[in-house]
This record gives sequence, C-alpha cells and structure tokens, in this order.
Amino acid sequence: MNHDTNHDVYLQGTLLELIKLESITEITGWKRTAEKVVHHTLLFFVKTRGQLQINQTDVQVHGKTLCLLLPGMSVQALNLAGNENGMIYQLEFDIFRMVEQTQTRKVYDRELDFPLQGQIQTDLLLFQRKIQLLASVSGDSSVREHLRQQYLYALVEMILKEQSPAITTLKDAEDSIQLTITYMQDAYHTDINLDKLAEIAGMHPAYYSQRFKQKMNKSPIDFLTQLRMNKAKEILLVSAPQIRELSGRVGYRDEFYFSRRFKENCGYAPTHYAKEILTNIVSLSYPYTDHLLTLGIIPSAAQFHRVKYLPDESQSLTLPLHATESWEIGRQTFIEAKPELILCKENVVLKAREHIGDIAPIISVPWASQDVYDQLKEIAHLVGRRPEAKEWMERHACKEELAQKRVNKTFGNPTVAICRLMKTGMRLYGARNVGHIFYRSLQLKPPSRVAQEINQHRAGTNFNWLSVTPEEMNAYESDYVIFMNSTAHSASDLHQQIMTDPVWLRHPAIRQGRYFILQWDEWMVYAPQAIGQLLDKAVSLLSGNSQNQRTNANLKIIQG
Repeated sequence: MNHDTNHDVYLQGTLLELIKLESITEITGWKRTAEKVVHHTLLFFVKTRGQLQINQTDVQVHGKTLCLLLPGMSVQALNLAGNENGMIYQLEFDIFRMVEQTQTRKVYDRELDFPLQGQIQTDLLLFQRKIQLLASVSGDSSVREHLRQQYLYALVEMILKEQSPAITTLKDAEDSIQLTITYMQDAYHTDINLDKLAEIAGMHPAYYSQRFKQKMNKSPIDFLTQLRMNKAKEILLVSAPQIRELSGRVGYRDEFYFSRRFKENCGYAPTHYAKEILTNIVSLSYPYTDHLLTLGIIPSAAQFHRVKYLPDESQSLTLPLHATESWEIGRQTFIEAKPELILCKENVVLKAREHIGDIAPIISVPWASQDVYDQLKEIAHLVGRRPEAKEWMERHACKEELAQKRVNKTFGNPTVAICRLMKTGMRLYGARNVGHIFYRSLQLKPPSRVAQEINQHRAGTNFNWLSVTPEEMNAYESDYVIFMNSTAHSASDLHQQIMTDPVWLRHPAIRQGRYFILQWDEWMVYAPQAIGQLLDKAVSLLSGNSQNQRTNANLKIIQG
C-alpha cells in the first residue's frame, strides 16, 4: 500500500462517477470479463472462501473480504466457493480531479492512482451496510443519481480512513441503525417500510424496531413520519406548492391522507401552516441568534458568542463553531425546547438533520452568498417580522450616515487595511465581518488589491479575506492598518512585536505609527445588533479628540 498521500485531503476537488455495481450470487462461476481492470474496482466477498491472484500476488478470501483494484491491474479467481447466502459485490467507478478552475469553467482529469490497493482492512460489516444502501438506489431519477453519488463518496471515504475491523456487537448495531436514519433522511420521499429498513440494518424487523426505539425514543415509522412532516413544513416556509405536489415531494401518494396526517401533526392544515406566526425558535448559529433578537424574538434555545448577552428566558446551546467538530449536545435538549423552527447556517445543516431532523423543521439561511441585510430579510420573512426588519435597516442607515460624517470630519477618508494575526498566518479582510464596519458603514477605502476582490462580488457576499504574509503587505498599500489581535496575545505584546520587526517597519503606516490594535473576539460577529454596537466603537476610535493611546471598557486600542 502507498501511504504517501494525505488521506484526509485526497478527495478534495474530486468527482466520482459510478460505472457499475453488480451483486453476483453465482460465486463459483465468477471471473473477470477483462484481463486488465479498466476502472477503480472494489470487490467485496460475503460468506465466500477461496483465493485471488492480484497482479500475481495471492490474497486469501474467507468470510468477508474487501479488495481494491486500480486501472491496469489484473485479477484471477482461484477455487472460489460460498454458501447459499454468499455474494460478491463488484463496484466499478472513476475518479476525476479538478486541474483548472476559472469563473466560467472547471477542468477535471481522470485519476488512475489511489492511496490504497489490494486487500483493504476496514469495518467490513459497516461497509456491507453502506454498499447495500448504494445497491438500493438503482434507477434513472435525478434524486437516485444524487443518492448514488452520496453513498459512493461515503464508501470511498470509509476506505481512506482504514477503520479497524475489530468493533463490538453493540457498535455494529448502533452503526446499522444510524445507516437507516441516514437512509430515511435521504430517501424520505420514496416508498419506505419497516422490512426495507430492517433489511438495510441487517436485523429482524422486530429486533430492529426495538433497537431503534431505544436509540431514538420513537419507532422507525414514527420517526419517518415526523421527518416527512418536517420536510413538508420546510417547503411550506420557503415556497407555496400545490398540496398534491407537496405530498408527493415528501413521500405520500394520497394528498388527502397527507393533509390529514399533517393536521394531526401540527394542528393546522398545510394551506394554513405558512400563515401562522412561529415564535418558539431554536438557533444553532450565533449570528442568527442576533438576527432573532434584532427582530424582537427571544429564541427558546440558542448558540450565542457571549452567553452573558443571551436573555435569561433562552437556554444556551454549546455547539461547535465549525462543521468538522463533533456535536456532543443531546437530543433531549431539543425535545425539551419544543421548537417550531430550527435556524442554522448551511455548514451545520447536515449534522443538524442527522441529530434532530425529526424534531422540527430545519431551515439553513445562506451565509457566504448573502450579506447581513439579506439574512435579516430572509429570517424576518420566515418568522413573520418583515416590518421590524425594514424598521431596523432604516434606523441603521441613518446611524451610518451620521457616523460617516463624524468620522470624515475628524479622521478624513484614508485607505485602511484590516489584518487578522493568527498562529497559522495572516488574513487581510474584505467587506464582511469587521470589514463591514469600516468599508461599508463608514465608507473607508480598502487597499486597491482588496478593493479589486471586493468589486468582483455583490456587496458583502462571498469574498471574506485574503491570505497574505507580512512581507507582502507593501503590495497592499494603506494609510492605516487595523490589526485584529487574537486573545492569545496582549495588545502591548503585539505592539512591541510590530515595532521591532524589520518586515513590519518597512510598511509606511507602521513606521509613522498609524495603526490600531483591536481584539478579534470583540469584532468578529457579523449580525445586526453586533454591527450596530461595533459601529459606535469604531466612531469612538476614529473620531476621538486625542490620537494618543486610549482604553475603552471592553476594547483595547493602541496607536503607536
């Protein structure tokens, strides 16, 4: 096996194309139809024994065995046999890697290599469940094609992780039940019954139901029903489909039966649901918690960047800041909150659906592709508070106009660069986050190269920051530099570092003492109430009578 490749990033920038998946039961008669393998090929043997020759190397097949062949390799079966339940899964796929990307096109080349080859050591029981899922979504619909892509990626990711095959029976059952939950979340719009779910889990239906209820506190069919009802609510909150169309989209062929079940579930007919005002809301993203509070809604439970700012009536949720981090909060917290709606960013929506998709409808509000005003309007529409959103934006526009006049009078309209210093490098910010205050609210000018990046996008969207080094800062000329300092260093330490570093001293603004040091955690939140408060701080910073070192309650400012 070749271990030189970083397995964690191998699939970045790739497309997988499923060529063929066969389930072969005639084991003794199985043989490769081509001498050389053309595509990446997974051979998974179940309840089979015998021997393979892969590129003239012997591989023993016993019980469950998984092998990966790369294009150009050869394979020959020797004395294969299996019992009545024996099977061979033969999965062929191609990998394409992006080699060129512009604003108008992406170019991919076919990848012929792979970090692993030959016999693969992984959790073979879990692999069997996953390949059964892939086999279950054959057909020509676009939805099934999407599911095939998703399941194929899951299989390849699992192989790259090289999981140990030694796991407990309890974990086997947990993983199998989780597979059926994933299946229901992906295929809720299709015909699903208990026998189908038990087959995917590899359990007897009665035992499967018992284990599922222990894990989720409801039966598999109750879970599926609730999942479908929440999907219907999500659709109704953002569009107005005909009931016949809606019922089909969430897995019901009979629109009248669907309407009855919907009304039993939430107390309203589907035609009236979107007109009801939702008040019991949970926010999984702290910027959107700020949006709700701006609109006069106190969430029943929420993540917030400063717990002390969260009203007493709202329960604080401890959630990871990034989607890759583990989510340890339990379902019971959400069950007790009894939400009518769950709001989140798109980076956590998949994890939210996995954990709590049956508890309430989940709406993800776009983050990077919308600015703070877009997000406020969208959330206001969802919760029936559009007049409040309009009123806040009008008030804020007046506040910005007064702030611009005050700053322009005392500070002028210089070019300002906004840097964030981190252990991993340095970022130069555009017109989002802290950049919104200085570039959009106060209309200060960014360095010309940053302005070019900003101007390629709709105001405040998509572009957030550039990765630069101190040596490159002379290419980003500015009259002033604002340093966003991490909490790991004091502002005085950073001040000392800047004033003794020859690289920084080559920058004219630094040599002339035209810089500020602000604490990142005070300026990071990109949301209505936060930018209103930060605008006041920025005006105080830039329009004060004294240009000497100053200190403000929660804001440390140093100018050289």
